[in-house]
Amino acid sequence: MNTRRVETGCALAESRGNGRAGLRLAAMLAVAPGLAGCAQGDAVQSVTGWWHQYEGGAIAQQRPPPPGAHQPYPHVGLTPTEAPEMPSASARTALTDQLKAERNFGRRLAAADGPLPVAPPKPAAPPKTAVPTGQDAAASGSSMTVAAAGGGAAPAQDWTMPAVTKFAPPPMRPGELPQIGPTPPPAPAFPGFDIPATAVGAPRSSPAYALAEPHGMLIRFAQSSDQMLAGQEKSIGDALTGWKAGLPVYVTGFGDATSLAPDDQAASLRLALARAKSLAETVMLRHVRAADVHLAAAANGHFGRVSLVP
Repeated sequence: MNTRRVETGCALAESRGNGRAGLRLAAMLAVAPGLAGCAQGDAVQSVTGWWHQYEGGAIAQQRPPPPGAHQPYPHVGLTPTEAPEMPSASARTALTDQLKAERNFGRRLAAADGPLPVAPPKPAAPPKTAVPTGQDAAASGSSMTVAAAGGGAAPAQDWTMPAVTKFAPPPMRPGELPQIGPTPPPAPAFPGFDIPATAVGAPRSSPAYALAEPHGMLIRFAQSSDQMLAGQEKSIGDALTGWKAGLPVYVTGFGDATSLAPDDQAASLRLALARAKSLAETVMLRHVRAADVHLAAAANGHFGRVSLVP
């Protein structure tokens, strides 16, 4: 009996101790959100800090500062100290010209394709007429019946899909590369589909577009307008650097054409002329005679150009 009393007393004391610890923990968790506003971190960080302090040990200790926390900030202008490896100036120029040609080619192809076609609206479905049943036909006195041509019921249509053949590549040994033939593989054949002859064969030649970047200083305009953007006067001044009285000035406007259709080309050419005239008026404000200004316009291209060479 004495042993049982001692064990019962220890269990009761242990349960009371756990209950008090639980109450203390619940009180800390309840007070922590209220004290979170006084801390620098948010509520989650404050509760986490309280929990680490309750656990104790290494996790409750203060973290050391990061390396170099008390050192002065480095001078960004002094880094990096070594020049990176760059291609030569001629290689960079060639790459820039290639990128410009690809951009111009993409624009010309987009103009040749024109805008995306818009599908016409679907026609309204005709109202469905109810087919009279046998009882309705007998009641109405109609003797018409629906039958297939030649008599009998209409034959059922075969909607089964064609058999699909799965390609099984030949087995390969480890470390062996597949053998690639000198000619492209034949076009796949599907039952019920005709593959056009132009799908395979020699690639088509690209259109002979003028892909070179127009020379001269680029002058930017607003979209679909002859109004120059702010800050373009400085570009015009840079384009006229070295100009002397009596020398010609070449002004070209472009119409941002997005299609090769005649109507779109005509509208883009009108915009290009308006931009060229606006550029010419701005150039003449810098004491350039009207007789020395040569105007040009092109439907394809963007913005405008000012140059001292044709």
